[in-house]
Amino acid sequence: MKDAAKDTVDQASSTAHDTIDKTAQAVRPTVDKLSSSAHVAVDKMSTAATQAANVMSEKASQAATMMSEKASQMKDLQDQVIADTRVRVREKPMTALAIAAGAGFILSRLLRR
Repeated sequence: MKDAAKDTVDQASSTAHDTIDKTAQAVRPTVDKLSSSAHVAVDKMSTAATQAANVMSEKASQAATMMSEKASQMKDLQDQVIADTRVRVREKPMTALAIAAGAGFILSRLLRR
């Protein structure tokens, strides 16, 4: 009886192992396919994110370059206006003084209110 019970347990164990192996073999292609699909999806997302980051970096670089160029243009314009003003003040000092006095008067009236 002891041998019969041992044989029954061994046979049940063997059947369980066979069932597990068959199930694992049946499921393996599906798991491999899902795994492959997941890897492809991750690679696509990574590529898209990298491309987006590169585009954003390029746009930021272009914006910084443009801002630098505009700042330089504004500085050049400021220097030109100052130089022109100096020339005009030297050419007509009395007119410049009258304009300055008039502007000061108008500003003082506006700022009082």
